[in-house]
Amino acid sequence: MSRTIHLVTKGIPMRKDEPNPALIRCEGCGSATPTYDVVNYGSIEGGYRRLCTHCFNAEVASDHGLEHFENLRFHPVVMTDCAGQAHEFHFRARLLGTMVALEAFEVEDGAPAGYQFQMLGEPEGDLLALLGRLIERMRRRLSVRDLEQTEHGLQIAGRLVRARIEWDEETDGLLPLVVIDGQEVSWEEFGRMLMSFEGWQFRMEIRDRSEEA
Repeated sequence: MSRTIHLVTKGIPMRKDEPNPALIRCEGCGSATPTYDVVNYGSIEGGYRRLCTHCFNAEVASDHGLEHFENLRFHPVVMTDCAGQAHEFHFRARLLGTMVALEAFEVEDGAPAGYQFQMLGEPEGDLLALLGRLIERMRRRLSVRDLEQTEHGLQIAGRLVRARIEWDEETDGLLPLVVIDGQEVSWEEFGRMLMSFEGWQFRMEIRDRSEEA
């Protein structure tokens, strides 16, 4: 079954004579698709096709005999954090054979950025229920901030910091870039923040991106 779930519909006008370089035409349905929503699917022997997530899911469901997988599309939603800042989240559900990964993320310069969330579920489970649990997790995270702006710049607000580890092009990956409260913080800047706790102890716990931090 294929359905589209309309949470928030936003129209983005495009001139036909000015193709968006961030869009790729899906070789399955022919639709213009953002690059972050395209998967190269196939094999070395048979070749690869660039498919949108919807077509990719249909192919995987067919290959694995998942007749009851609901191939849903979700439109973006806007959520507000505890500081009153609005965040537009895009959703992507990808069928990975034995599981389905439902992701929510902000987009900047045509790529996922800012706050990002992921939750795993059963391939033939209730995807709408999984979406509900994911949104609740997003609300909990947006209800608090781990950093605060002070006269000395950004500082750690309390004693808990939740972050995502990313590649830092400025250091060619020698040092990590951390994303806290949806904003990028260099490792040097994060170290400066930690120095306000000189003499204290801390514990670092690494978690999978699908777990709640």
